[in-house]
Amino acid sequence: MDLAKISDRRHLRFDAVTAEDVAIRWADNHFGLRPEYEARRDQCMESLFQGVASHHAVDVGVVRQYSRQRDVIVDAAVIVIFGILYVFVAYIFAGRISRQFPPGESGFWIMTLVMAAGVSLVAVLAGGLGAIVVEGVRLNSGHLSYRMNRIPWRTHWGLLFVAGFMIFGLVALLRSRVLIRVSSAKICG
Repeated sequence: MDLAKISDRRHLRFDAVTAEDVAIRWADNHFGLRPEYEARRDQCMESLFQGVASHHAVDVGVVRQYSRQRDVIVDAAVIVIFGILYVFVAYIFAGRISRQFPPGESGFWIMTLVMAAGVSLVAVLAGGLGAIVVEGVRLNSGHLSYRMNRIPWRTHWGLLFVAGFMIFGLVALLRSRVLIRVSSAKICG
């Protein structure tokens, strides 16, 4: 195995993730909620990691490290797709606010701030659920267990909320500027 090659690294990551998944499924099936669950899962996982390591002639620590690596392309795709969807939703809601309140009115900015918080919160929750579904499909497993905590959406939800809040504000500002220009063009023209 040549870890300088991307195909070999991908192969090792797949084997390591599969070994971890098999250990989790085995422990879930045989030990459920018993006190020895974690110890037996970890023992099985270590045995499987050693098998992968010897099969590929690498150190077991490398296999353990590769089991924790994320697929950056999938993670980026999830964030970008939900981001585009969020901008579209923010555009629709900001348009409703700008039709309801003139941009110079204080009600416009109060409603924008309230809606920015609400829409951003719903988006973070929906995006988190979507990321979990994608992770389950990616791993071909309903047994995500502690691996759910590795999903970037779950670990950076605060940052995503703040970004959503700011994006909503920017979209509302752009929508209000466009509305002012369209209104002044109708008055002048």
